[in-house]
Amino acid sequence: MLVVYQLKVGFCLIAFYLLFKLLFSHDTLHRFNRVLLLTLVGVSLVLPWVKLSIDSPTAVGQGVVMLSEVFVSQEAAAEAPFSWHSLLHLLYIIGSIAAFCGFIYADYKPRKLINTWPSVDGGAGVKIHVVAGNQSPFSYFHHIIISADDYNGNAREILVHERAHIRLGHSYDVLLLNVLLLFQWWNPAVWLFKRELQQIHEFEADEAVLNEGVDARQYQLLLIRKSVGDQLFSMANNFNHHSLKRRIRMMTQKRTNRWQVAKVLAVLPVAALLALACAQKSERPAEEPAGAASVTAECDSAQVFDVVEQMPEFPGGSAELLDYLMENLKYPKDAEASKTEGRVIVTFVVDEEGRIVDPQVAKGVSPSLDAEALRVVQSMPQWTPGRQSGKVVRVKYTVPINFQLK
Repeated sequence: MLVVYQLKVGFCLIAFYLLFKLLFSHDTLHRFNRVLLLTLVGVSLVLPWVKLSIDSPTAVGQGVVMLSEVFVSQEAAAEAPFSWHSLLHLLYIIGSIAAFCGFIYADYKPRKLINTWPSVDGGAGVKIHVVAGNQSPFSYFHHIIISADDYNGNAREILVHERAHIRLGHSYDVLLLNVLLLFQWWNPAVWLFKRELQQIHEFEADEAVLNEGVDARQYQLLLIRKSVGDQLFSMANNFNHHSLKRRIRMMTQKRTNRWQVAKVLAVLPVAALLALACAQKSERPAEEPAGAASVTAECDSAQVFDVVEQMPEFPGGSAELLDYLMENLKYPKDAEASKTEGRVIVTFVVDEEGRIVDPQVAKGVSPSLDAEALRVVQSMPQWTPGRQSGKVVRVKYTVPINFQLK
């Protein structure tokens, strides 16, 4: 389930980033763009959890719910020391660990400077650390790091810039994207979202400097001078961070008409399409004639339903159920030797607590194949139980399993 969720989130992030880049990245409405970017990230995390109801009802009276057939071949059943599935999981874990180590290191570097150099009170809870050497100025949450030369020569412009980062809470935005990168490190859209967001941070801080009456040309020259040979901190808001050319162009660009925010309406159809593509789907059972046994107003706890309003679900859904069966089923040696093949149909009941009850072979092939199919069904973890009229009930399920030699 986690893998499917991650893929859906990644798909949404890619689609929303392309939309933002196409429609909004050249606007000067920096505050709006920042809020929009963060909102798109949040919507991407929520959309895969949305459940959509399908209008076409499931027919009652079909007796059981049929899952996609599970094929177990001689090749799939063979004991293998490693698999592509395991390899992908291992690579993902390694990537997440590497991203976490990078996160810790990026956090350690500015904290080391903050803890090494004493601070002076900058007002409004801001601490200013004046350090020796050729250190690029930056802000980190409520701390400003600035070299002694800059503090004595260009303090006004730099401090106004860094105070804007602190006042607007830019460090929290960066922290949010870095946490997302721990899980979506493989997704280029997250890295691009982070870069775009930090670029907007610089636009906002530059705008704050110019609003203080600083001469635009002198400020741009200062940026150019500071852009050569300075060290950057990925977790910090750096004075000369990101594309200098784009920042200077944004300062001189004609202000975007505020009516341009109406372009945000383009997000709605994109979000709707993504919801259809990524959302979980649940079917609504059809109403049954009066007196029918499988749907009643009052649910008898001992009754076994064929179809209910909310069907039982394997942890993670049907896709995870199929993966579970494929990974755990083994082709019996005697069936392999005698080249026995066929489809075993197993029925069972998911009780009120999600346990597998009364598994039976409805249609068998051979004793060994039937026994293997029963073994795996009996070993399944607890399901989410089904519900009818708001109450948990017992529901019958059927799983067909094809044993096939290659």
